Amino acid sequence: MDSAHLKILQLRSHAGFYGVEKVVVELSVGLQTMGHRVTVGIIQHAQQRDSTFQSLVEKEGLACRLFTTASPFDRNTIRQVSEFIKKDQPDVIHSHGYKADVVAWMAGRPLQAPLLSTCHPWLDTDHNRRAALYALIDKLVLLRFDRVVAVSEKVRRECHVGPLRKRDIPVIANGVAMPSAVAEADAEDIRQELNISSGHLLIGCVARLTREKGHIFLLEAFADVVRRSAIPVFLLLMGDGVEKEPLQQLCHRLGLQDRVRFLGHRGDVPAFLRQLDLFILPSLSEGLPMALLEAMAAAVPVLSTTVGGIPDILDHGQAGVLVSPGDVPALAAAMLELIQDRDLRDTLALRGRLRVEAAFSRTSMCQRYEAQYAALLRQRKGGG
Repeated sequence: MDSAHLKILQLRSHAGFYGVEKVVVELSVGLQTMGHRVTVGIIQHAQQRDSTFQSLVEKEGLACRLFTTASPFDRNTIRQVSEFIKKDQPDVIHSHGYKADVVAWMAGRPLQAPLLSTCHPWLDTDHNRRAALYALIDKLVLLRFDRVVAVSEKVRRECHVGPLRKRDIPVIANGVAMPSAVAEADAEDIRQELNISSGHLLIGCVARLTREKGHIFLLEAFADVVRRSAIPVFLLLMGDGVEKEPLQQLCHRLGLQDRVRFLGHRGDVPAFLRQLDLFILPSLSEGLPMALLEAMAAAVPVLSTTVGGIPDILDHGQAGVLVSPGDVPALAAAMLELIQDRDLRDTLALRGRLRVEAAFSRTSMCQRYEAQYAALLRQRKGGG
């Protein structure tokens, strides 16, 4: 097949719809727009009820193939993927995450299928022995891949610790599509739905409700802001996770129950973002967060932490405000400054949108992956 029109299998093990899943969808939509035929393969436990990932893939008009599994590395799952590869004969298998990497290798390598993996951040390997073991297994498997890509310089440095230290690993930043006119029109409904007047500033966060996302520090800082700010503000938290109940309890202890809304997972992120006056991502650990890029693309000023690839995204403070992770006083002070300074918010919103257009667009991401696919296939053919 002409390298300009490839058959590509994007493979991801699914336990919820998070940042990596967003990357897979954005990449797949972009590649298909460029003329490639993309199938999104989802490895999912047979008993899992969350079909958000599959629904969004199909809504975007992408081919979707579900591979069921009953255990972490089910032989039947390997067989399903192997049979798909034999039948569809994809030009490239592109996996995302350690489980998808292992399945792609076990199913694809015996068939000599070209393999490329994108390394997203591993879990907290410093404090989680199981996560550290999975990361090591993943790196050993990735030694057998044709190409390995990292989403940020920080992830590349993590890749180079251990078995992959001698591998050439390029960095391809995540990218997002700029919001459509439809999304901008839909945004008018959000305040009405939540019964919040236009006189209140909206601060929002889109992230899993898990420890590493730093919501506890955001709530503590927000409590300080509510006490000190003359401007009425609401905090909207979009996302679900294991920390939801503890965070709700913290809200009550801080007296924030009337100022904070837990929205759960929603499918209208672009419309939600357009209504925000300020977006905050208080993470303790990150790779290259899609939610932050989406907020910047929506021309929303952002405040985040100096972790992972975030300083690169924000051009080290030129396209957004940065504070140290876990620093509640600094986070509260930055929130107050941004709440009180409309001109600063407008300046950062414009800089952020221009930054995404210049360096983190979906088109740029897809073109760089397309170049990696072409180089991989030339290498397989002995041409370089």
